[in-house]
Amino acid sequence: MKKYILLFAFGVVFSSFESVGQVYEKVYELSGAEVQNKMNQNKIDGIDILSTIHASKIVGIAGLNASSVSNLQQALTSNPKIESFNLSEDLTSIGIEAKASFTKDELAQLLSTFSVIITGYSVVYSIKED
Repeated sequence: MKKYILLFAFGVVFSSFESVGQVYEKVYELSGAEVQNKMNQNKIDGIDILSTIHASKIVGIAGLNASSVSNLQQALTSNPKIESFNLSEDLTSIGIEAKASFTKDELAQLLSTFSVIITGYSVVYSIKED
């Protein structure tokens, strides 16, 4: 029995490392040379690879009704990875300034709780020194 619990725990830990690695790879792939060089330097310096990388996202959305706006705004505000956001007046897009570790999948999961779907998505990564 202990063997199965240990195996399960190892599997959970291993899968979380894999998903974090995939985030780094995706950001690296979509970034310009300057951001890639900064990520490489962060790795050499032994700090979190994405610690100084910032994401500017423009997200097209559908399905958001006026009654859900304040709840969505509260959810976006309470997410520690999101620095700021701007919801369009016609409720069809959101501009998000966030840490690079905030993924499209995390956003889609958050939006799905409000029955909102992503209709368009673009992201630009840049260096943001704190």
